[in-house]
Amino acid sequence: MSFKAMQYMCCDVQYGGRITDDLDREMFKTYGAFWIVEDIFKEKYCFNNLVTEYNYHIPDFSEHQRYIEHINTLPEKDNPLIFGLNGNADLTYRLKESGEMIFVLVETQPKEAGGGGGLSPAEIVKEKLTSELIKSLPPDFIEIEYEEKLKSLRGPKSLPGTGKDVPLNVFLFQEIQRIQRVLDIVRNTMNDMVLAIDGQIIMTQTLVDCIDNVFDFRVPRIF
Repeated sequence: MSFKAMQYMCCDVQYGGRITDDLDREMFKTYGAFWIVEDIFKEKYCFNNLVTEYNYHIPDFSEHQRYIEHINTLPEKDNPLIFGLNGNADLTYRLKESGEMIFVLVETQPKEAGGGGGLSPAEIVKEKLTSELIKSLPPDFIEIEYEEKLKSLRGPKSLPGTGKDVPLNVFLFQEIQRIQRVLDIVRNTMNDMVLAIDGQIIMTQTLVDCIDNVFDFRVPRIF
C-alpha cells in the first residue's frame, strides 16, 4: 500500500478539497502525514498518548458489523488534546460558535416595527444616547493639565527623579493619550448618530451599523 497516495487522497482530494483556508489545509495535511502511516497497524497502536475520555485506536475485528458498532461508539466531538491543542481550545470554539449563533439571531430579528410608545428603532437609540450613554461618558482629559501634574509625580522609591524621567510616568502619559483617543471616537460617534437621526448630517452606512448595534445592545465596530 502507498501511504503517500492515501495521504494525498485524504488530505488533498476527498477531505482537503473541502477546506478553503490555506492554514487549515496545511494543518490537516500535517495530521495526515502524522497518522496515515504504516505504524498505525502495529499492535496496540494508540492515536493519542494523553489520557482522554476515549481511547482512539484501530480495532482488529473479522466481522464488518463489529466495525460499524465500533464507529458508532466514537464521540460526537473529539477532545482537542488528541490534536495537540490545549483543553481550553474546545471552550474557545464553543464560545465562538455560541456567539456567532446569537449574532445571527439578533441580526435576523425584525427592526422595522416601532418599540415602546410607538417609537422607531432609530428614535429609541437616539433617546438612549441623549438620556443615558452620552451623559455617562467621563470628561475629556486635558493634555496641558495632566502633563503639568505628571511633572511633579514621583515614581517608586527605588527610582530617582520625577515626571517623564520616570518610566512608569511615561507609560501613564501614553495610556492617558490612548484612553482619550477612545473617548474622542466614542463621543464623536454618539453625537454623529444623534445628528444623523435628526437629519442634520448625512446618514452613512457606518452610522447605520452603529445605530443597529446600539439598538441590539452590542458594541459598535467602526473600524
